[in-house]
Amino acid sequence: MTRHTLKSVFMGSAMCLMLLGMLHRQLTSVDAVGFIALGFFVGVHVLAAPLALALPLWAATRSPAGHRFLKRIHRPNLHHVGLIIIGAILNAFSVHMWIHGGLI
Repeated sequence: MTRHTLKSVFMGSAMCLMLLGMLHRQLTSVDAVGFIALGFFVGVHVLAAPLALALPLWAATRSPAGHRFLKRIHRPNLHHVGLIIIGAILNAFSVHMWIHGGLI
């Protein structure tokens, strides 16, 4: 495994713990902070998707400076996203088994 593979799996695991914490607060009705945090988490990802699609189109057609900027930033591919999801699933399974001691 390369450093980039491990980093992607680790980031998926970290995001999984954050999302599990927000979902747990919401499901157990501890307070409204869980709902606000969950809404913010989902909202940021929903807003990031149109920007991720529109920014390269704008930079490629209208802005040389924007094109140079996009060449320097991190652009995840499908393999990268898959590794993040694998890390999240493995971590969710492990945490659930550790806390609850079973599959259900």
